[in-house]
Amino acid sequence: MSEFSELLSEYIHRKNIRTYSLAEYCGIDRSMMYKIIRGKRTPTSLELIDKISNYLQLTPGECKDLMEAYQITQVGYDNYYRRKDMLDFLSNFRDIANKNTISSSFSMMTDYTAPLVPLTNESEVNQAVFTIITKQIQRGSGQIQMILRPDYTFLTQLLTFSQPRDTPLVISHIICLNNSEQVTSAKKNYNLHCLMNILPLCTCSYQYQPYYYYDNIISQLESFRLFPYLILTDDYAVILSEKLNTGFLTCQKESLEMLEQIFENYIHQSRPLLTKIENVYDQLRYVQEILRFDSAVEYSFQMTPCMTALLTHDFLEKNVSRQIPARDAFIETFEKHIHNTYERHLSRNHTLIFSEEGIWEFLRTGHLEEYPSYIYTAPSPEDRILLIKLLTKELRHNTYRMSMLRQSIGPVRNGANIYITSSAGYLLFTPLGSSTPVYLNIEETGLLMTFLDFFDSMDESLFYPPAETLSRLEKIIQDYSAAYL
Repeated sequence: MSEFSELLSEYIHRKNIRTYSLAEYCGIDRSMMYKIIRGKRTPTSLELIDKISNYLQLTPGECKDLMEAYQITQVGYDNYYRRKDMLDFLSNFRDIANKNTISSSFSMMTDYTAPLVPLTNESEVNQAVFTIITKQIQRGSGQIQMILRPDYTFLTQLLTFSQPRDTPLVISHIICLNNSEQVTSAKKNYNLHCLMNILPLCTCSYQYQPYYYYDNIISQLESFRLFPYLILTDDYAVILSEKLNTGFLTCQKESLEMLEQIFENYIHQSRPLLTKIENVYDQLRYVQEILRFDSAVEYSFQMTPCMTALLTHDFLEKNVSRQIPARDAFIETFEKHIHNTYERHLSRNHTLIFSEEGIWEFLRTGHLEEYPSYIYTAPSPEDRILLIKLLTKELRHNTYRMSMLRQSIGPVRNGANIYITSSAGYLLFTPLGSSTPVYLNIEETGLLMTFLDFFDSMDESLFYPPAETLSRLEKIIQDYSAAYL
């Protein structure tokens, strides 16, 4: 039996419903209803499920559970929860990426002098971690090396809360990713949650570099592993248990040297999970590198639509900051980037996903989400409306595919902006209180496939049809022009 048929059978038996009466009410043959109940058929429409729910007099909660069971039956258990997880990620992205408060009662560091200190509970573990991390941060240089689950919230908050400015401190973090698409017992996509947990560290001033290797996380979570985790600073090492609530600390020089050698060996067997792109020149080079490769399908997901392919020479001359070093050379490089991006739109199966709210946000602010604000001045209202007119023209001529959401997914500002292909992509966002985007390249195949699968599977009902998109854009142009031009 399917997920849907099992739940439907439970409701029918619980409420003592006659199958014949249910079939008659729903307007289908009794034999077909029996097949649906036994899992040999699935309902052909949401309208039929609604009729079944009405006849069974289901509560709102029961209706929701039945609909969820139907969707799981349609797409599969792992697909359903992976896509649901991805929607939560995009919808709550601002909160996920900006976790920077610490809930800790520790204000004093402990002076650890013994060569080996047992840590027998969570409080002692956190006190030890607080001490060794704080001492390393106060030094302002050196490195922190970690083999650690990324969901150790105490450490993440400590690092983001305590960060100094312009520090050369290097943090290397090895993470184990799941080697299958199977969701965990908590109905979560493990690899996506790893990304969620490290995003706040990617916004820090540290030189943070995560690495990954693969294993079967589902089996790991159900096995015995004595002390699988390590936090190593210049002066200390903390070895931790699976649950992060016991372990031991050492400052013995020989032990630290041995652990550092082990860590270096593991680094050579791992791959970078994300690479932070530090400036706009590197950003343009990176995107051009992506554009060199073929991809069967690709998506650009930004609530404020990506305007790059629409920018003109006159626009750059007028709006690129006069303070940019070698401004003429930068504009020339930018124009090549614009040309290559536009050609990519023409020749590839590329879909631009944005929202109506995002259009209004751009007209209100002139903010180009994908570029740091220091490289340009906000375009004038005339130039803003011109770009939206060019966007509308491309849609009218069907130059490349555009999909306008009826409602934004996640925040329009400080949300997730994603460009993804089957071989590479990037995640771009602007942290709260900052004017400079964080630009992370993504090459790990599990994350690439998670993003692509989500965009591929988005329901058409989320978007305006093309003709209505065109008419709504034309109405926005008319209303904005009347109010501001």
